[in-house]
Amino acid sequence: MFTLFFYALLVLKDLGVTVDVCYASEIDPDAIKVSQLRHTGGIRHLGDIRSIRNTDIPKFGPFDLVLGGSPCNDLSIANPNRAGLYGGTGVMFFHFYRLLQHATPAPGDNRPFFWLFENVVAMKHQYKQDISLFLGCNPVVVDAKDVSPAHRARYFWGNLPGMNRPLVPQASDKLALEQCLEKGCGRVAQVKKVRTVTTTLHSVRNQGKQQAAPVLMEGQPDTLWCTELEGVFGFPSHYTDVCNMSRCSRQRLLGRAWSIPVIRHLLAPLKDYFQCQDKE
Repeated sequence: MFTLFFYALLVLKDLGVTVDVCYASEIDPDAIKVSQLRHTGGIRHLGDIRSIRNTDIPKFGPFDLVLGGSPCNDLSIANPNRAGLYGGTGVMFFHFYRLLQHATPAPGDNRPFFWLFENVVAMKHQYKQDISLFLGCNPVVVDAKDVSPAHRARYFWGNLPGMNRPLVPQASDKLALEQCLEKGCGRVAQVKKVRTVTTTLHSVRNQGKQQAAPVLMEGQPDTLWCTELEGVFGFPSHYTDVCNMSRCSRQRLLGRAWSIPVIRHLLAPLKDYFQCQDKE
């Protein structure tokens, strides 16, 4: 839900986990366009989660995995005009909770069932406590800086196995910004890791204590290209390059994304619970 579905589906496919059907509650037209092109026929869109009736939820099941990450704008302390958990987009958490309650197997059904909810670390302590109270557990903090060239600390609530285990990079992970830059263009990274990337362009323009441009191109300051941002998040190059989507729209999608190496870390234990296909 909330734009996360096709990121997670990308990881599950890469892990070899067999996915029979994926339901998504998404209203962002750009996110839907990317999912339709990259996962043709693999996702069934249910529309706005606020319009999904409780009585309809069991009809789509049984469910094995429920993932969600509601918008952080009204929770983040970086937004001086935030409406909080009980206003604006903050209330979307309660729709996730509602869906989770109706997707959870009935007592006596002991089949594997997993769920995960994500949101920003920079929220009021009271909001964190309230979310934890509803979900019945405390979150773990996972920061993408350990497996990617970007700082991105996030809270994760859930019942996935091994959520507290150390986050260890794999050989394929790009840990420095230089590894993500387009080759043969005279581009040189000015920082090893970028600050948290958001939906706005200025979030990638000035980096570090010196507020320097993240990249020099032939000696001149430059910002990150979309393909480079995709690499920072662990996506294949041009993954969001669909339907003539603008740079702003692509960064807006990426600014709300989970880091692919982080999702892989969290979802990898599911291979022990569900049918998997051997990767070619």
